[in-house]
Amino acid sequence: MSGAGDAQPPSAVPTVRIALLLVVAVVVAAVGLVAVASRTTGPLPSAAPQVTCRAPPRPPTSAPRLRSAPDPSAAGGRWRATLTTTCGVITLELDGRSAPATVASFVALARAGYWTDSVCHRLTTRQAPTGLLQCGDPTGRGLGDPGYDLPLENQPPGSRYVRGTVGMARGDDVTGTAGEFFMVHRDFTVAGGRPVYTVFGRVVEGQEVVDHIAAGGGEDTRPDGPPFISISILSVRVDRA
Repeated sequence: MSGAGDAQPPSAVPTVRIALLLVVAVVVAAVGLVAVASRTTGPLPSAAPQVTCRAPPRPPTSAPRLRSAPDPSAAGGRWRATLTTTCGVITLELDGRSAPATVASFVALARAGYWTDSVCHRLTTRQAPTGLLQCGDPTGRGLGDPGYDLPLENQPPGSRYVRGTVGMARGDDVTGTAGEFFMVHRDFTVAGGRPVYTVFGRVVEGQEVVDHIAAGGGEDTRPDGPPFISISILSVRVDRA
């Protein structure tokens, strides 16, 4: 039998066990804090690019007119159009294979300076059946005319126009205008019996500019009219893609 001097105090083993458990708990807590810290102090999701607009220039008093519609065969393939506006740059990809007449016209008007300093005069918002920003009229009143009309081309399936689509404007009683075009900021479907529009391209850069104008709403809160935030096209450059 062991002597009294060899005996361990009955509380020694539990005390060691408790100390080990405390160490493990501290380590686990520290790891948890590091994980939480990494989640809360890590890089934030990138925000949408900031859009700022400057005052629009005085619109032109006249605009070029072409004698006839350009030859559609001149537009084969894809084109890149760079719209420099008072609210930033918008880059379009134009599809000359699906809409050759429309793209040939766009290229010719851009090179003629038809849209220089022209205002985007129309915005349709959520209360309207469409969701688009319409540009391309040098007069700023929807009365611009480059001297010809265009045929309807490349109508989308189900008459559905998705965000980023670029199309040609038209009225109820015309086949298709040649100067005015739009960029879609909200998906919409044209109801049966209403005019459908030629799709000839899409926005590939600068959609945030269109969205910024749309977020500002219409002038006097109108669902269809001039945008509250003014935007003008300063120049349009076209290049083969």
